[in-house]
This record gives sequence, C-alpha cells and structure tokens, in this order.
Amino acid sequence: MMMSDFYIRIYENKMIVRNLDSKQEAAGAGQFSNQRILIADFLQAADLLSGLFQKVTLSSGLFSFFKTGQTRVVVQAMEMNEGGLSPVEDRAIMEMTLFALRKKCRFLLVFDGNIPLKDHEVLTKMTTKKAAQAKNIAR
Repeated sequence: MMMSDFYIRIYENKMIVRNLDSKQEAAGAGQFSNQRILIADFLQAADLLSGLFQKVTLSSGLFSFFKTGQTRVVVQAMEMNEGGLSPVEDRAIMEMTLFALRKKCRFLLVFDGNIPLKDHEVLTKMTTKKAAQAKNIAR
C-alpha cells in the first residue's frame, strides 16, 4: 500500500505545507498566533492547515490517501521555539494537525528548529530512532 508524506513548517501566523511525493507546496497566513504561543487559536490554525492540505493533495490526486490513513507527517515549529517546545506546545501542534487531517494519519512527528529541512532530511526523520519515539497513529 502506498503512503503519502508531508512536511509542514509553522511560523508566526503562517504555514507552509509540502507534499514530498508530488513536490507541490502551498503557503497561507492567518491570525492563529499571539505574542506568547505559536498556536494560540486552535480552530483558526486547523482551518488554515486543512485548506493547505487540500491544495497540495487534490490537484495531485492524493486526497484519497487521507481516507486510507497512510499519511506520514513531519511538523516543524520554525519560530517562537526558544528553549524548545514545551510538552503543551508539542501536544497543541500535534492535536491541531490531527484535527486538520480528520485524524487520518499513520505517523506524526512534531519538532522545533529554525532551519527548513530538505526533502531527504524530512524522510530521514520519518525513519530514524527519533522517529520511533514519535506518535504512531493507527486508526
């Protein structure tokens, strides 16, 4: 069974979603951050992310992968991550991503960093020891 892999970068009030299979990318902005936390408005962030996923999946015919639950996602908090993400921030990003994907995700890894990753680096994160500690979701 084929999988679909995605890389999400979250900035203050901005997200970028990359479909690693089709190489399509979509960016969008919204008012979901505040001065203290990256995901301050859960629903606003989830709505934006859901729309961006539709842009990078519908045009490539991959939207059906969300129905099969074979999607793997790596989410990187690019800003407002000084000192690393707290467990609460990590969980908020994870839950927001699952909500946006309607929980149709087999693998989800959330981490922080200021430098965007190349596609091969994202795929490596999905298969390394650190990824084994990530949230594996079988629904």
